Amino acid sequence: MIWLHIIGTIDYTNTWTMIKRTVAAMIHLSWKNRETIKKVKCVHTDAKKYLVHNALTTGKIYDVKNETEEFYYIIDNSGKVGGFYKEYFQDA
Repeated sequence: MIWLHIIGTIDYTNTWTMIKRTVAAMIHLSWKNRETIKKVKCVHTDAKKYLVHNALTTGKIYDVKNETEEFYYIIDNSGKVGGFYKEYFQDA
């Protein structure tokens, strides 16, 4: 532990844990620059709940930057990374 004037003491164990959590929580910020995993083609934009037609175009091929069980994270028409249900896509 180190004594800092006015602030008090800092426990480096807790600080390092907090830094690791912050980095893990902010991993989405580097997705746009990541290597493309695969390409998918948008097959429809008929969403039940969400406005998907503003971000996707039917027939367009998108680069997948990350993938989970339910979602593809792609660079959409706005130029930003967005997560979309896999039901809107097929492999290109």
